[in-house]
Amino acid sequence: MADNPFSGITADQVLAMVQEAHTQAATALSQEEAARTAVMSLLAQVGGTTVGEKDLIFEGSKFVLPEQYEGKIGEAIDFLDRYRKQQGKTHEYSKIFRYRPYDVAHALTLALQEVFGSTGMGESWTDMFGQEHPPQFIEVPTGVNTSVQVPWDLVAMPILGPEATIEVGYTRDRDLGMLGKLSIRAPRGVKAQVEGLFKVIEKHLSVSSLYKGKALIGGDALVPAFLDVRKVNPAHVIYSDDVLQQLNTNIWALIEHTDLMRELGEVLKRAVLLEGPYGTGKSLAAFLTAQKCVEHGWTFLFVKPGDDLDAAMRTAQLYAPAVVFFEDIDVIGEAGDPARVSKLLDSFDGIGAKGAEVVAILTTNRKDKIHKGMLRPGRLDAVISINYLDQAGVEKLIKAHVPADMLRVMDYGKVFEAFADFTPAFAKEAISRAKRYAIAREGGKPRFLTTSDFIGAANSLKPQLDLMHAAEEEKATPTVDKAFREVVADVIDAMRPVDSDGGAAQIYGAEEDVAGFEVDREELPA
Repeated sequence: MADNPFSGITADQVLAMVQEAHTQAATALSQEEAARTAVMSLLAQVGGTTVGEKDLIFEGSKFVLPEQYEGKIGEAIDFLDRYRKQQGKTHEYSKIFRYRPYDVAHALTLALQEVFGSTGMGESWTDMFGQEHPPQFIEVPTGVNTSVQVPWDLVAMPILGPEATIEVGYTRDRDLGMLGKLSIRAPRGVKAQVEGLFKVIEKHLSVSSLYKGKALIGGDALVPAFLDVRKVNPAHVIYSDDVLQQLNTNIWALIEHTDLMRELGEVLKRAVLLEGPYGTGKSLAAFLTAQKCVEHGWTFLFVKPGDDLDAAMRTAQLYAPAVVFFEDIDVIGEAGDPARVSKLLDSFDGIGAKGAEVVAILTTNRKDKIHKGMLRPGRLDAVISINYLDQAGVEKLIKAHVPADMLRVMDYGKVFEAFADFTPAFAKEAISRAKRYAIAREGGKPRFLTTSDFIGAANSLKPQLDLMHAAEEEKATPTVDKAFREVVADVIDAMRPVDSDGGAAQIYGAEEDVAGFEVDREELPA
């Protein structure tokens, strides 16, 4: 026979043990209920009220009824009963946030963890065809090579009520694109707590947004990727003094001294064109600008040809102040597609009309291919030519890539002559080749580099430079189709909406008085 675990224990002792266990369980339950009550009370205060109905006020220690119920206790009881039932009925509370959907889902996760210590439980649902959809948790990028799981679709939140759920989704805004939307189904009695939860979510979006103040890639409105700004060492990016001054004046000063610019009444909506040959450092300017944006709380979006620039502009408006960096704008102009050119110009005009703090930076290798509509005053605020390095720039570039103890007595004047017509990319290759010249000369790690090493390296690159220039000078004869499309693009850009009296009109919505269009012939090419 097995040993009796209660052998030697009296009945009174067993009863005492059972009572103690019940007491501990009740204490734990009461502590949990107290914690829940405290959380719900705090949420109600955050939501702006502690009572769900204006006609009911809870204060003092007596029941006080309005005069209209004197002698009508039954009616007062009926009112309170209706109130009780109404408070228990399920209502739907929806809120649209001016942030991208996954940003809102991430903020919801942070809010639930802060308030309830849990992110809730996924809830399955059945569609109209009887198919069951399991709970969803989606992996969302939070940075370069980092991500987090966020709830999507239905989340059960029994703390708000036995059947309470939160639906995580999105809606489409005509002007801003896809926005995060939360719909909470919960009893009427927890309306204040729901409003409080919405406010906590807003707080997390304002201080812990996935995208605001970050460097992003592309114009995708749903899941932006992150740009690794650490790839470029600022010390290795060299410009001439004039180019550096123009970048500082027209772009970087806005980012580094934003509050001062606002104080002085400077408009933070600008469009800047960076033009120059291949290899002069226009793309590197994007990384330097992105680094400054992240450092100073600006959002940065890097957009390549083929990406949706309009979507990027919308994202920039949501997460302003922001910089949108669009590479090779001439690709659109050269393609001669009137619809794409018109849409691009509308994007810039739309940003300006809304007064958003968005700096658009465009780059081109062929300024002669830029559509003239983009060059009109009011669309471009500055054109910065990023071209060849001056002698000081060449010297800085060499010192940035070669250790000081390896640079003996150097004739930078002769080196600069040898580097003539070199873009920074060619100059950087010449510096690398000079190192290899020295290695070959000494049969191992060189003690130092000489002026001759740099000159020899530069001379060896001249044939490649000549081939590149020859390729750039080749002109393709435009086809009749392309020429026609370019004419159509010019006409579309010159079109202006007019009202019924023939005056200028603005198109902002369906209610505007737009009777037709006319062509501004002064805008057409001669």
